[in-house]
Amino acid sequence: MMMDAGLPRVPHGTVITVDAWTATRAILAALLGLSWQYGHWGPVLSLLLIPLVVMGGNKRDRYGVAMAYYLAGSHGLIEGSASFFGPGHVPMGIALWLASAALLAAGWAFADRPWKVVAVLVVDALPPLGLFDWLSPLAGAGVLFPGFGIAGLFLYLGTIWLGLFIVNAYFAYLRPDIDKNDPERLWASITLITLIIVPMGLNASYLTRRPHVTPKGWAGMNLRLGPITENVMADMARNQEWIGQTQAMAEASHAKVVLLPETLTTWWAGNANEVKSAVPKGQEWLVGASVPVGRDLLADGIEAVRGGGAEVKGGGKGANLLFISPFPVPVSMWHPWYRGHGYVRADGVGYEAGWWEPVRKVDGVRAWASICYDQLLPWVWMEGVVQRPQVVLLTNNEWWAKGTGIPAIQRATAWAWVRLIGAPLVETENA
Repeated sequence: MMMDAGLPRVPHGTVITVDAWTATRAILAALLGLSWQYGHWGPVLSLLLIPLVVMGGNKRDRYGVAMAYYLAGSHGLIEGSASFFGPGHVPMGIALWLASAALLAAGWAFADRPWKVVAVLVVDALPPLGLFDWLSPLAGAGVLFPGFGIAGLFLYLGTIWLGLFIVNAYFAYLRPDIDKNDPERLWASITLITLIIVPMGLNASYLTRRPHVTPKGWAGMNLRLGPITENVMADMARNQEWIGQTQAMAEASHAKVVLLPETLTTWWAGNANEVKSAVPKGQEWLVGASVPVGRDLLADGIEAVRGGGAEVKGGGKGANLLFISPFPVPVSMWHPWYRGHGYVRADGVGYEAGWWEPVRKVDGVRAWASICYDQLLPWVWMEGVVQRPQVVLLTNNEWWAKGTGIPAIQRATAWAWVRLIGAPLVETENA
């Protein structure tokens, strides 16, 4: 098979300046980055970043196009930092925005071969770069191969490698000195068409199957409470408010398992006992909580609380720390270089990273949870993919990210990965 040394560049015979060609691709890449904030378009279109990058003729070109994608898609970091820490922290938000985009784009500068493209996707997805790998085109695995789990992820990477390989061959066969009747040119065309048709067929099959049904009696409780405050009396009233709302919702919907948002309360003995005493017999509440696990150290987790003081598997009577976030938000929550002091705000105390989120049985169902920031990270989602849960739990805190586009990116990412897993989901948020 005749092939050029690298991947296809500007089509043969096209008259276009290098700067204009790079600028055009950079603008398109930026639009792809912005698309993550609009429904499910981000993961659907993210695959297009790959040809936009690899058509670059040199490292600087490829790096610039990838940089445009990450800068446009993650600009919400600036507003998010100002909202969480205060207006005076805008410079920190800008620094985080520029640094994360620069690091994630770096590998793409070297992506001039199919195997290098696959390598960049994997390296960016895994720690340390994976600790902030927003907008990863790996989410496209759930778009092309829904319900295929870990096999779908490998099929996706294989499709990217083979597709780039064949496209390169196809462009080589378009050269005027190549016989148009060469059978290898025909096989290249057939392979390309197959790589397009097969995912379309798999999606059609997925959409016509019986829909994934949430376990009977499971419900997510959405709240609009904002953050915990420094006012003890206000927080006591806040706890009573969400407990009362949850009791009313659970009774009205006949729910037996209720999922509540992330960091809804700090799991001090008084708060814990109040929640335990409030859960009706026959119900189990999955409460997002900041759980003290050491001196000036919390876990961003989910406490399983069963009504009537019944035993909860893996813990004592009434409650058990069921899930711990593999990786809470870096800098604002996870900052092992600075433990801080106090337990009121995340910036006053550190949160531990659980690193591995195992599947747990809840009411006899194999459940896996993705907690807030974890929903942006491919390596955390891979943990769920390999374990094949029967239901996925999504808990979020959105009060700090209003108007930033971050919640939309989070939802789009979660949609794609849950689709790859092929399981129903229960979702909850606190705005």
